[in-house]
Amino acid sequence: MKTLIIYKSETGFTKRYAEMIEHRTSDSTLVELKKLKKKDIKEADFIFYGGPIHNNVIKGLSKFLKHHKLFDGKDVFIFGVGLEPASSDKRENVINANGLSFYHVRLYLLTGGLDFTKMSKFKKKIISIGLKAAAQKGELPNNADPSQFSSLLDRRIDMVSSDQIEKMMNVYNLVVAKRMN
Repeated sequence: MKTLIIYKSETGFTKRYAEMIEHRTSDSTLVELKKLKKKDIKEADFIFYGGPIHNNVIKGLSKFLKHHKLFDGKDVFIFGVGLEPASSDKRENVINANGLSFYHVRLYLLTGGLDFTKMSKFKKKIISIGLKAAAQKGELPNNADPSQFSSLLDRRIDMVSSDQIEKMMNVYNLVVAKRMN
């Protein structure tokens, strides 16, 4: 049984999870979304798709879901990677933002990280402006000065952990075992 792992990664966190999944599955192929071919989907029995979460939207997922007619008879696992901890509210927001209630897929939310060092100067500037605006409104913790956060813009916050994929891999292994019987 073939397993296809597709990912979109902007700062490397989603790719690391995709690689962890590849190491824990047999007969698997790892493909970046922009290199995905219909043939890859047709040949797979199990499909994983992962992408970063921005404002509850899993990046690249809509492009992946355009192939949904090829999913018949396949088990599809979706994982979104973001900073916000998984909760039932967050899960519901991601389902709604991505229209996942229309598809038969499994959704997992994983904690990734934030790498300011890979952000463009424009994105860093937008964050700085946002911090200044939040400070003017008194919305920063303990009335913090936004300049305190400027050192963060040169850091990497990494919370990727193999523990995060345990539940997903347990379900995958159960489905594989069930199909083999």
